[in-house]
Amino acid sequence: MWRLDPGRTPVVVAEHAPDAPQLPASVMKLVTSGGALLSLGPSFRFRTGIATSANAVRDGRVLRGTVYLKGSGDPVLATPAYAKAYLEGRGGVFNGITRRLAASGVRLVRGPIVADESLFDSRRTGLQWRSYYSLYSPPLSALNVNQNHQGDGRAKYVPDPPVGAAAQLRAAMRRSGIRHAGALRTGRTPATAVPAGTVTSPPLSAILAVMNHESDNFIAEVLRKDVGAYGGQAGTSQEGATVTVRLLSELGIMGRNDRVVDGSGLSRANRLTANTLVRLLAAADAQPQWGDALISSLATGGTGTLIRRFKAPSIRARVHGKTGYINGVSSFAGVAESPAGVHYAFAFLMNDWDIGGAKAVQDRIVTMLARGTLDPPAQPGVTAP
Repeated sequence: MWRLDPGRTPVVVAEHAPDAPQLPASVMKLVTSGGALLSLGPSFRFRTGIATSANAVRDGRVLRGTVYLKGSGDPVLATPAYAKAYLEGRGGVFNGITRRLAASGVRLVRGPIVADESLFDSRRTGLQWRSYYSLYSPPLSALNVNQNHQGDGRAKYVPDPPVGAAAQLRAAMRRSGIRHAGALRTGRTPATAVPAGTVTSPPLSAILAVMNHESDNFIAEVLRKDVGAYGGQAGTSQEGATVTVRLLSELGIMGRNDRVVDGSGLSRANRLTANTLVRLLAAADAQPQWGDALISSLATGGTGTLIRRFKAPSIRARVHGKTGYINGVSSFAGVAESPAGVHYAFAFLMNDWDIGGAKAVQDRIVTMLARGTLDPPAQPGVTAP
């Protein structure tokens, strides 16, 4: 862990893990968050739009032609019902994508709906995932509605994400009074298409809060591809990882033996040290223009993945953290602030531990930090930060 002095310069106090790379479990989402914030910025918003073919013909209330639905890589594009149930109310704007078309008087569309997911590659899973990891994340796409679940719930994944999104658009059209007669298929939006509606996501800072509070694997994997698409050369997980490592290395955060593979931390090929995670958190504390969004996205005591931890009123708001777990590994990283205003960045990567015992050790040490037990002795005449 590092103590951060009033000038926000990190000072090494102790290391909890050796320099040898460790499995970080879902604390990898801290790295994903950092890469997204540095690449896109906290206020970045995804814009998903519909458009009509240039040769579409309007005949009274009938539109004859193709309607295109173009994905922007928005991981929280959702109907209001789904957003309320699963996304903390964030991103439930999809039904509004047809508002402009309906307001123009269109009541029937005759022609296909073409779903465009070309911003990303066609890979549906994270890199180096075991086959059963698909149980922990819906299929990935640049065009996702309700995180590629059928309907407004989470009972089942859609078999084909872009076609599933097209079906959701047809349903949204129906809700706004527009009938559709035509096929649902995939394809690319031509440059000549005429814009006919758009919806905008919450800012990236709010999306990260949803991801980190509940450790959402799907959001993490889509954001990794977004970093590649918007900040690199291609919408792939590998390109997103390359851009993320470059940006974090420029800040002196990545270690020489670190390995970033997927965005969620499900892959066992990821390798990070406790030192790397602490350097990331220390940099976030020192650079509030992007770091405030990262730290504020983390769960506090009694919320999110910390729902049963750090619930004492005296410390619950003083701990911001991200937990992680895969078989045989318990991890926890974050920032704690003592009553005197001393900031601590901490990281635990505990392999082959009894998980209950590991969490007890983590809780005991972080509670000491939040209560100021490890604060440096007060100096005469020096005001607390």
